[in-house]
Amino acid sequence: MRRILTALLTLLTGATLTVVAVPALPAQAGIWHEYPSPANRTCSDTRVYNGTAYQVCLEFNYARTQVRSVAFISPGAYTNFQVNLRLWFGGGGADISDSCPTMTTNASRACYTAFTDLDRPYVVTQATFGIAGTWQLPVRALDMRLSAKQQERDNWCGPGAVQTTLATIGVSAPPQSELAVKLQTDETLYGVTMPGRIPGTINSYLSASDWQYKWEEIYVANGQTYEAGIDRIVTSLSRGRPVIVLVIPGKLPWWNSSTPTLRHYLTIHGYGGVVHADGSVHPSTFKVADSADGSEHSIDVDKLLLDNANLAWNGIDTVAIVRT
Repeated sequence: MRRILTALLTLLTGATLTVVAVPALPAQAGIWHEYPSPANRTCSDTRVYNGTAYQVCLEFNYARTQVRSVAFISPGAYTNFQVNLRLWFGGGGADISDSCPTMTTNASRACYTAFTDLDRPYVVTQATFGIAGTWQLPVRALDMRLSAKQQERDNWCGPGAVQTTLATIGVSAPPQSELAVKLQTDETLYGVTMPGRIPGTINSYLSASDWQYKWEEIYVANGQTYEAGIDRIVTSLSRGRPVIVLVIPGKLPWWNSSTPTLRHYLTIHGYGGVVHADGSVHPSTFKVADSADGSEHSIDVDKLLLDNANLAWNGIDTVAIVRT
């Protein structure tokens, strides 16, 4: 996804950049702007180097039909910085490179691409910042053309999450009443949707050649199994396939009441993180759709999985997910 250059790159100010992984020169150059107005964004966490904060975001128009890449930087003092940006789509879609050249200031600045039609199955942006003479590890954000659905009954968060997943993939989403029958939601004690019934229901609307869904429990008390579970979530998202997770909703930051006995499904459809030198992606935030009201939220990975999803299924240190 990026070419590694072995030569040192010299800033226009004369400072030599220490090479972490020098990105290929972009096809075109942009200019630094003031921060754009707040919008619906899927972002990497804010990282800090030498007192300078930076991140990259996918920014969507109101209808969520178009997207652009935005790199944000906020120096703590006068310093020089530059950025190389890339925006690309899965499934052979557009691949756009851009950059903003070296600038020295203590003011916050943004570098962004033009808006582009948001195509399925997914869109990714990656930014590599050079700050005070040093290239940083790339930061990345991934998301999809989300089609969030609101559950139509109090106990239909399962059908709502499945409908959201199918619509986001691009399948003509069946009505929630049909999904509730297939999931046997109203036939189960307390009207719950069992996670083991979700994969077969989703797969019944997909072709045999498509990625097939399965469910699993991630044992989160062990660091290796926890990280492996996060990797599997990222793998599914990187195929343009959302992930459904069972949570205790009363622990969610946007939930208004404590509900210790209630269980709820969220749909994970994006992430933000850092790309390490070996090419692996370490997400720090997930973007989720909540079928309670069809809203989108950004949430810390550990907050979601360890605080909200842990213990939700069987009362032990596991997280129940449905993924490809």
